[in-house]
Amino acid sequence: MSRTMNKTTTETTSPQTSRLLDTLTLLHLFNGVSSGLGVIAGYTITVWHHRLSFDYSAMLLAALATTLISTGGFVINDILDLDIDRINRPDRPLAAGKVSLQTAWALCLGCTLAGMVLAFMVSLAAGLVATFIALGLFLYSYDLKRRFLTGHLTIAAMGAALLPFGAVVAGEITPVIYSALFVFPAFFAREVLKTVPDYEGDRAAGITNLATRYSPQTALRVARGALLLVALALPLVTVLWPLNTAYMVLVVGLLWPATFYVLVTATVENVRRASQLSKLLFLLTTLALLVGSLPHL
Repeated sequence: MSRTMNKTTTETTSPQTSRLLDTLTLLHLFNGVSSGLGVIAGYTITVWHHRLSFDYSAMLLAALATTLISTGGFVINDILDLDIDRINRPDRPLAAGKVSLQTAWALCLGCTLAGMVLAFMVSLAAGLVATFIALGLFLYSYDLKRRFLTGHLTIAAMGAALLPFGAVVAGEITPVIYSALFVFPAFFAREVLKTVPDYEGDRAAGITNLATRYSPQTALRVARGALLLVALALPLVTVLWPLNTAYMVLVVGLLWPATFYVLVTATVENVRRASQLSKLLFLLTTLALLVGSLPHL
């Protein structure tokens, strides 16, 4: 009797749980939340540096707006890449038919519009920046990613804008703007890494990138080169940015080992793992900047 009850419970709850998990997977929440944390870090660093007063509501609204707009961008990318994902990633919710296109479009439009509204609630400048980013994410998925290097550079620029967006909300732009020196090549490297496992689908769809024009191995070499630039730029930024000694301790003791681990271990066969690790590198770098900007250290 107990086994029968457990089986009945599993059958009644499993489909609902499965749908929820599939929807959360479609939303790419980890990536969206990471973007929001970048905005919080940029805001906090700017407030500390210029000795401003914290406006927690503005900071959190900007972070939530960024998370929502980023999420909308990930969903539209999955919608427009549906045919490609049926080749490269048939396990994804849309490609597997686990989430309907109607649901995906509703999530995409709902997240994007809600994010834009929240950004305009912060300030006109924040709203305009958010609108520009939302438009850029759509154009990336619709057309720019199919153009050689253009899509990679677009996403790299938007990634590099995360911390400065937080600074804009705080009312300043320095010193956070200097983070672009290493965040830009870091996001560029990750975008190039993502083309390696997607080679077959991208080639079938006529997308021109480093992997399809040359080879997956060439794309991997370029990504490694960009990550090497990141490692070199991390200490050099202190020439422009008055970070405390804790920053360099984290660079030498944490960021360099993590970056060089990706450089050494990344291969065509395990490149998805390298791409996932590059996400972690962004969060670790953001942490290092926060600690390096702490007052009185």
